[in-house]
Amino acid sequence: MLLLIFLAGFLLLSRITLKNSLLERLGFALPTGLASITLVMILMDWAHIGLTRTSLSIATAGVLIVALAINCRRYKQFIPHLNNFALNFNWVNLLWVAIMGIVVYLEYINFAKCMVYPVYDRDSLAAFDTIGFVCAQEHTFHAMSIFDPVYFPHMHEAGSSISYLPMIQLSYAYVYVFGAATSKAIPAFIYLGFLVGFYGLCRRKISHTGSALVLLGIISAPEMLAFASLSVTNVMQACMASSGIVYTCLWLRDRKSSDLVLAVLLLAINNWMRAEGIVFIGAAWLMVIVGSLRNKDWRSALLPAASLLPLVLWLLYSKSCGLYAESAIIAHPYWDGEKAATIIGGAWSLFFRGVYYGWTFHLFAIVLVASIIGRYIISRIRKKSQHTSTDSHNYSELLVPAALLISVIGYYLLLYQVDYKWDSIDNVLAYSAKRFNFCFVPLAWYYIADAAPVNRLFTWLEKVLGLGGTVTLQAGKESKK
Repeated sequence: MLLLIFLAGFLLLSRITLKNSLLERLGFALPTGLASITLVMILMDWAHIGLTRTSLSIATAGVLIVALAINCRRYKQFIPHLNNFALNFNWVNLLWVAIMGIVVYLEYINFAKCMVYPVYDRDSLAAFDTIGFVCAQEHTFHAMSIFDPVYFPHMHEAGSSISYLPMIQLSYAYVYVFGAATSKAIPAFIYLGFLVGFYGLCRRKISHTGSALVLLGIISAPEMLAFASLSVTNVMQACMASSGIVYTCLWLRDRKSSDLVLAVLLLAINNWMRAEGIVFIGAAWLMVIVGSLRNKDWRSALLPAASLLPLVLWLLYSKSCGLYAESAIIAHPYWDGEKAATIIGGAWSLFFRGVYYGWTFHLFAIVLVASIIGRYIISRIRKKSQHTSTDSHNYSELLVPAALLISVIGYYLLLYQVDYKWDSIDNVLAYSAKRFNFCFVPLAWYYIADAAPVNRLFTWLEKVLGLGGTVTLQAGKESKK
């Protein structure tokens, strides 16, 4: 059934655009399909329709039929993509082969670990996987026995798992309903798809070898790789959040409407996985509004609001079904110098702790500072020589670090506004914030490779060390150059 969900997601992404790379659609197809079916599942549960194998089979068929129906008038557009398929191998070089060899090896280890080992991490057993398993056994979400106040007397207290956004739990329930022995296929294939999709996404602005470097940087971040094989939501949410932010920045650079729609879609999925994902929606929305002011493009400025629709649905559903927890948000401004100092110090120590993220944020800081200083020096030289260049005023590559910094500020401000009745702020920083920072790892590596000097270096390497040629397939004919 996951194959049908994948196909539905692929068709939905193809409906948005066929101009993006095939890798992007293949990579993000499964989370798109899972988001669609879990939204249907929550509506079914709200209507007191049992989440049985029969009902979910019908729901899956319905989602697939809708995906096919919205593409039926566009079938002619698929034919040129099939008849004019070119494989250009001029860029292949030994450095790319070496980097991708390491990436494939590390992902093989991660995928095997994810699929072979059972669910054993505490958070999954206490919430995500257990909720999914019980939901599959009892064919209901809101009326599960583990949500009974007698069994779960603290269910409405702040921080309770009853208020977690349900996409991953329902995805686990989906595979369990159809007889899966473990739910680990979900995180395994979402992460694998992310690597494929993010490579295609990087290729929009970055060379093949630079894109391979991005994947190597992401997959070699020690703590993120360790969590990628677990059933918790952090890495899966990081995949969606970072990809949504990159699509937002691509829209700001190129103004392709499909990029903004894809950004809204992936950011909505990110929020459907975890509530903290709203930070990235806020960051993207702010940047889109600022980017739309010049052209007075109010329609685009309002579109990111659609990312909040799954959250709004969940709030209405959870309130009507009694699946709510006491709010821990401090809704008024206040000042606590000790708490602020703890958060700032904790955040600083987290980002530059190599055992968690490797050299990710060290290199990000070095490249960012060097880029800013380099741009300043070049602009001063050109100003003195009265030489102007449009390239000297092109700051589009700084959009990703700007989005990253806005999101970091937004998240840690959110931590400051939370009253942690169930835990200490030190523990939250040591565990929750550490995992939330996974969202920034792909963004940091994307910027490192997208920075002009690095991108030019890898583009030059491809020209100098190129090994291949071009193969073009046209309507059954093969030609080589």
